[in-house]
Amino acid sequence: MIVSRARGDVMVRAGGRSAQWQSLIRRGMLHSECEGVEYWALPPGARLDIRADHGVEEAILVISGQLTLRVDEDETITANTGQVLLVPHGVNGVLRTGARPATAVTVRGLPADVSARLPRRIPELLPAD
Repeated sequence: MIVSRARGDVMVRAGGRSAQWQSLIRRGMLHSECEGVEYWALPPGARLDIRADHGVEEAILVISGQLTLRVDEDETITANTGQVLLVPHGVNGVLRTGARPATAVTVRGLPADVSARLPRRIPELLPAD
């Protein structure tokens, strides 16, 4: 695994609050349909926007705490420690922490209609010695 890290952890703004972000893997390192894997440490009251034009599908694994996803202004889904939120391609949403901090790992991948157009990548078998 390749971990991208600046001096210390990277601090980003999440809804006006500082959050810790770390890129664990990026697409060029994977040779697959996976866009990236990221770690988030979010303070209480943090907000992350999910935009339909990101061009990816996303799985959000809640490592600790609770995250609430509001999708397209009409559906709210809450995930607790150990649960996964699945966000399909083309969805607008807002991801929020509650009164306590939360940590999560996100895995972003290309949508099925995009990956279906990519050439198959099959490991090459080497002849036995």
